[in-house]
Order: sequence, then C-alpha cells, then structure tokens
Amino acid sequence: MAAEKAFAQMAAEKGTRDAFLAFLADDGLVFQPDPVNAKEAWKARQPSPALLSWYPIHSEVSLAGDLGFNTGPFDYREKREDKPVVFGQFATIWARQADGSWKAAIDLGTATPEPPSPVAPAIALAGPAKVEVTALPTVDMKTALTALLDADRAFATATQEKGSAAAYEPLLTDDVRLVRASRQPTLGREAARALLAENPMPTTWEPLGGGVARSGDLGYTYGFVKRHEDGPESAWINTSNYLRVWRKEKDGPWKLAFEVFSPRPNKPKS
Repeated sequence: MAAEKAFAQMAAEKGTRDAFLAFLADDGLVFQPDPVNAKEAWKARQPSPALLSWYPIHSEVSLAGDLGFNTGPFDYREKREDKPVVFGQFATIWARQADGSWKAAIDLGTATPEPPSPVAPAIALAGPAKVEVTALPTVDMKTALTALLDADRAFATATQEKGSAAAYEPLLTDDVRLVRASRQPTLGREAARALLAENPMPTTWEPLGGGVARSGDLGYTYGFVKRHEDGPESAWINTSNYLRVWRKEKDGPWKLAFEVFSPRPNKPKS
C-alpha cells in the first residue's frame, strides 16, 4: 500500500507520465485496448497538465510477500486546478522486484459514477504480518499458474453452460469485490449475487495470462470478456478487458476475491 501511495503522490507532484515510468515494472502491462508493455506505452506519451489522482482502499499481499494487489477510487482533471471530469475505480497488481522494491505489474481501471461521499479505506491485515521462508508451502509456480489459468478457462465454460450466476456462485469469497463500468463497486457475496442476476446475457472470456505468488495463496488472471455480437447465434466479440484476483487456502480451490471489467471501444459496424 505504501508503494501505491508513493505512486499517487509522485503523479500529483511530477505528473502522471513520470510517475508511471518510475513505478511500472519493466514487463508491466496496460490495456490500449489490448495488453501492451506499459513502460513503452507511457514513454510514447507526451507530458500533460492533466492530473490523475487515486488512493487505495483495499489491499492484499501474499504470504511470501512477493505479490500484492490494491484497488480504490480515482478521478481525472484536465488541469490540476479544474474539477474532476472522470471518476472511476483502479486495480493494480504489484510484484516485488529482486532489489526488494515494489513495481506495478498490471494496471486496469474503469469509469464509474462520482462517489456520493469520499470512500474510506477499509484495509485490515489478515494472517501473520511476516511468515518465515521455512514456513511457506512449497509451490511449483509454473504448475500453479497453469492450474489457475485452467480454473479461469473452466469458469468461462461454466458461464456458457450454466449462466453467470450459477458459475460464479461456488467461486465467490465472502468479501468479493466486483467492479463494473457506470456503477459503484459491488462489495460482498450477497451484493455480487444481485449484480450477476441483473444481466442474464451469455458471457464468456479468454484468459491471456496471469501470475501466482511463491506461496501459492494469491494469484491473478487477465484477458478479454466476450459477448455475442448480435444475438445468440452470432459470433463472440471482445467487449471488455478483465482483471481478476484469486485467493487459495491450503489444499483448497482458487476463489474469486476481486474482478474488474473495463469496456473496450465499440467495434465499428460494417
């Protein structure tokens, strides 16, 4: 969380471009709208008087201390003295580097309505603050990532076979957070159920990649959300980008702790 706050502080003091270039991992990703190398994307931008402001309200870190995740509100001003013209929610995956620093591995957000009041942080440490290396589970990270991506693909198949509500149900954590465009974040299992019941349209997705902590308890996946272009018999098209954060208890299945869908530009009609 300290890295996220320092990231936002540098954006306020030196500009968004300089802040992203300082805090992005060399192999970090952003979506434009497909995933691209984040540093190269930000190097190509010119400095701007615009101000992007954000702060974390929820944070999680793996037991190994090598992978973390933050989410919270952001706003955007054309000039720093102006009023915000865009509000939204961000999500950042953080990876600890060889030198011990934290760098952003993926950054994805989506526009939402202005919050009715300032959003207060709700960050509580769960589990031991420090775990000795000898106490960590032995995890083959390549095998663990393969299993997580397979779980995400099976999840996609289940949505087509059972519908979204039924497919999500066994995977939701009690404190799950679902973020969708044009509405405030959905917090908790019951609110997630209500959200999923609102949209019965068939949905699936295509995982493109992800990562898993050395301790095997925290992971993420990202990719494209797909919907039918024009009716149930039409082709699937990419309509949103997604980022998911997953938790795993020892010897248990992966559970969905966080998800954001960020709409892609509409495909022009031919």
